[in-house]
Amino acid sequence: MESRLKELLDKYWEAETSLDEEKEIRELLLAVEGFEDEKLLFGGLDELSEMEPQLKRPEGKVKETKVRRITPVWLNWAASILILVSSVWVWQYTEQRKAEKEAYEEVMMALAMIQTNLSKGKESMKEIEDLKYLNTTNQIFGQELMNK
Repeated sequence: MESRLKELLDKYWEAETSLDEEKEIRELLLAVEGFEDEKLLFGGLDELSEMEPQLKRPEGKVKETKVRRITPVWLNWAASILILVSSVWVWQYTEQRKAEKEAYEEVMMALAMIQTNLSKGKESMKEIEDLKYLNTTNQIFGQELMNK
């Protein structure tokens, strides 16, 4: 019996025992003399497993606090207002983005129109550029000098 107990205890200390083997260790400890440390350990474990936590109220005057609870009606109102406010905010945000996009497109159209008109103006200025190489006003009008 002692050899079986020693074998089971060695196995227990290496964390290799099953619940049935631990139960057998407890029974063998009750039947065998000696092994006082092990008896104290397993006896203490039994006592701890039988204990239940007990809740105690503090002594003296305990001031009870009232917890104010929000009724579900107020929660519904608050949720509705929150949804309304967030919807308005999202709507304004999208409208602002849309207005910005339209303004950008108008500016791009205006710049394209300016570029087109500028190109037309440059084409009409080509004829004047050809005239800048003439030396005198008489050459411009094709007249010869009268003093000759």
